[in-house]
Amino acid sequence: MVRHDLRNRGLITGAIMAVVLGCAAAPAHADVSLYEQGGLKVDGAFTGGLSLFTSPGAQFGTGSYTAGTSNRRISGRPSWSELFLHPELKASYETENAGTIYGDVSGQLTATGGDGDASLLSTTYGHPVLLDIENAYAGWRSGKVLTGLGLDEDGLDLSGGRQSFRVGDGFLISNGVNNAGKRGGWWNQSRTAFAQTGIAKVSSGPVRGDIFYLQNDSSQQKVQVNLDQAKAKVIGANLEVFGNADQVEGGPARNGATTYADRKWYAGVTYFNVVNAANDGPFSFGSAAGRNDAYTVTNTVTSNREGMNVLSVHLGGNFIPAVPDFSLYGNYVYERNDRANSKVDASAWYIEPGYQLSDVLWTPKLSYRYAHFSGDGNPNDNKKTAYDPFFYNATTRGYGTWFMGEIVGNYVISNSNVNVNMLNFSINPRDDLKLSVLGYLYNYDKRSQYSKAAGDITSNNVAREVDFVAEWTITDNISLSGAFAAAQSGAGYRQYQAIQNGDMGKRDETWLLGETSVIVKF
Repeated sequence: MVRHDLRNRGLITGAIMAVVLGCAAAPAHADVSLYEQGGLKVDGAFTGGLSLFTSPGAQFGTGSYTAGTSNRRISGRPSWSELFLHPELKASYETENAGTIYGDVSGQLTATGGDGDASLLSTTYGHPVLLDIENAYAGWRSGKVLTGLGLDEDGLDLSGGRQSFRVGDGFLISNGVNNAGKRGGWWNQSRTAFAQTGIAKVSSGPVRGDIFYLQNDSSQQKVQVNLDQAKAKVIGANLEVFGNADQVEGGPARNGATTYADRKWYAGVTYFNVVNAANDGPFSFGSAAGRNDAYTVTNTVTSNREGMNVLSVHLGGNFIPAVPDFSLYGNYVYERNDRANSKVDASAWYIEPGYQLSDVLWTPKLSYRYAHFSGDGNPNDNKKTAYDPFFYNATTRGYGTWFMGEIVGNYVISNSNVNVNMLNFSINPRDDLKLSVLGYLYNYDKRSQYSKAAGDITSNNVAREVDFVAEWTITDNISLSGAFAAAQSGAGYRQYQAIQNGDMGKRDETWLLGETSVIVKF
């Protein structure tokens, strides 16, 4: 991939694009029909994206470094690009009385150019390019076969293979792969498929559910050694009630049973057990026999998964008919593992009320979110209380979910041992244009998680950040987005970095970021 030199003009360009352009979510699109005869239907689809970034003052002046043993400084103001191309082939055969058989296969090409992402240890440095399978699954939908039992048409959907799967707004389950390293898509997060799945979806009126088996795609060869998340196999279930959003005039009927965006409101409960996971080396911690004390909860967020039980309660949308402009989103997750030498007792939750003035010019909306991800006050014992974020993903409900902040959320925190306050104000000057300002304040939940001696970290403050975002849906098939962000480090973060990494230069510069992205989808 051609290396982009954006250093002289990149920030200005990024800032201008951020003010006038944007779209966080890909626009609606229809598949391209390739063949249709009798009950057999073959469709094609394509999604592609190109994103450009420049980031003066990266890591608050420290700059980004190569991952591995050398840790060579790359740049104090990295500039880079991310490209993905995702062609897809879908086929289905609808029988007269036995439902529909279907399948999907797709590949994805990803590439990162320039300096690589702005993380302290940049795993996408070195112009990684990867062509790999994304989807490879097959399934069966019931059609009208089971409507006599009270199920909806296609009310039973059985599938297996390599595919994506999401619960709610993706706070816990949404992405089956870490897009770092050779996968070359740290910000785009275009790869989402789990390596193995077995999924049963059931729906009847306003009630729907899932029974699922998932294994994430974890490869220490595709990411720098020990930097990918722990490979895990989980079995669980999800039960939800929902209401459909109002149908748009001339548009298709809403179907909240299968499409998250079609739900006006929803509430649900999810449970899963981690039946198998990588629990050795970097995915283990504690002072118990057989454990390497170098591996603590500080650097092994995804450790001690095997045997863990996870319970989640989630809700979202517009619940009060008398106040349709009021929205409320929330999620609570509890993680517990009682296995010897693998004990876990952790939690996370968020609450997010919002209000939109739909009868006012440009329909302004204001929302506030408080998100808590537990930390570990004693990281050297054999009980982990730091939250494991599992399989969260980006832009499920727009910017700030669930990479909270274009700078800190993407390149500093990992949704563990942190409490985040977010204020989001947006306006819609046109139906196809949305402008937003998002402010963040980040604090450690347990600052002692990062201490090497009592009292060496005296502040909980990690950072504060402000993002200016624009989202423009140009056509049904093309969207353009841009953002400009600025962040300042807190005393707690500066103390933590001094303890962990010693003298690496400045840590108090204002960190800036300009980014723009185009998505084409049909």
